[in-house]
Amino acid sequence: MEAIKTELKLLVAAGGTGGHLFPAMAVVEELEKMLGNRFKAYFAGTSHRIEGRIIPQKGYELMAMDVAGFSKIISINTIKLPFKILKAIRQSRNYITEKNIDAVLCTGAYISYAPGISAFREKKPLFLMESNVNPGKAINSLSNKANIIFTSFEESNNYFKKSHKDKLFYSGNPIRNSILNLSESDQAKKMLGFDSNKPLIFIFGGSLGANSINFAVENSIENFSKLPYSILWQTGSNYKYNKQLPDNIKATEFIDDMATAYSAADLVVSRSGATTVAELTVCGKPSILIPLPSASNNEQKHNAIIMEKNNCSEMLLNDELSEKLFTRIINLLKDEEKLKIMAENAKKMAKPFAGKIVANEIINYLKIKL
Repeated sequence: MEAIKTELKLLVAAGGTGGHLFPAMAVVEELEKMLGNRFKAYFAGTSHRIEGRIIPQKGYELMAMDVAGFSKIISINTIKLPFKILKAIRQSRNYITEKNIDAVLCTGAYISYAPGISAFREKKPLFLMESNVNPGKAINSLSNKANIIFTSFEESNNYFKKSHKDKLFYSGNPIRNSILNLSESDQAKKMLGFDSNKPLIFIFGGSLGANSINFAVENSIENFSKLPYSILWQTGSNYKYNKQLPDNIKATEFIDDMATAYSAADLVVSRSGATTVAELTVCGKPSILIPLPSASNNEQKHNAIIMEKNNCSEMLLNDELSEKLFTRIINLLKDEEKLKIMAENAKKMAKPFAGKIVANEIINYLKIKL
C-alpha cells in the first residue's frame, strides 16, 4: 500500500531518568530530520524529574502527569497511586484527542503506563522501546497492546512472551548524536587537562553519583597516585572529596561533555545502565561494569552479564568494590592485548544508527510519505 499520510504528531512518554529520556529524544531528532516541519513531538512525563527540566529547554511541550512508581512501602501515597493512574489515563486520552496525536512512543518506567494504555483505548498505534536486556514492568504490561517493540539487545527475545515475537524489532538503543562524533584520544586528554601520554581511567556513577563507587575510589587514591595513569572521576552531586587530590586525578560533580570524556578514556568504570552500555559499545571502550544492586528489575546486572559474555566488559559486583576495584583496574590496564580485544568486541555490539532505524520503522509502519 502506498503512503497515505504526510504528517506525524507523536506523543512520547519518556522520563524519570536520562536512560529513558535520551533514547527517545534521539528518535525524535531523527524524525525531525526525516520529516522536517511535517513532524511534531509532544512529551508526557512529570514536572519534577529530568524531563521537567530538559523538555521545556528543548522547546517541546510537556504534558505533566502526577504519577509515581510503585513502592513496596505501604503509605498514603501507595493508597493514592491507583487513583493517580486513572487520572493520568483520562488526562492522556484527552490530550491525544485534543492534539490529534497519530501515535504514541513509550520508553518504559511508570511514566509510560498511562499514555500507553490511552493509545490502545484511543486506537492509536503504540510503539515501545526497551533499553535493557530484560523488560521492565511497564513495558511488560503494555507489550500485548503494542504494535512494535524495539529492543536494544538480541537477547531480549528470551524475556518476552512467544506470542509477542512477531512484534519484536532489534534496533539497538538510540544514543545522543554528540556521542557519535568522538575526538582523538590524545586531543581529548589535553582538553581535559591530562597528560596525553598516560592511559586514562574514566570513573563515573551517574548524575547523583554512586557512593559505593566513590568510596572505593577514595580508599584507593594513595595507590592510584603512585601509578603512571590518569583518572577522571565524576562523583555526582551527593558526594564531596574535601582533601587535596594527586596531580593525576581530577574529580568533578558533573560532565556535560561526555563525548570528550569517552574519547579520552582507555578504560571506563561505571554502572551498567542501558544508555551507558549503548554508549560504551558505540565508542568502542573496554569497561568494568558495576550493576546497581537496587535496580527494581535487576536490569543492570542482566546488561552487565551480556557485556561480559561478549567479552567487552568485566562485571564487578557492588559488594566486591572495596576489595577488588583497584586490583581489577590495574590488571586490565597492564593487559594491553585484552583491552584491545574488549574494545573491538564492544564495537561489534554497537548499533550507532539505532535512532534512525527506529524512526524509519515508525514512518514505514504508519505509511508516512517521505
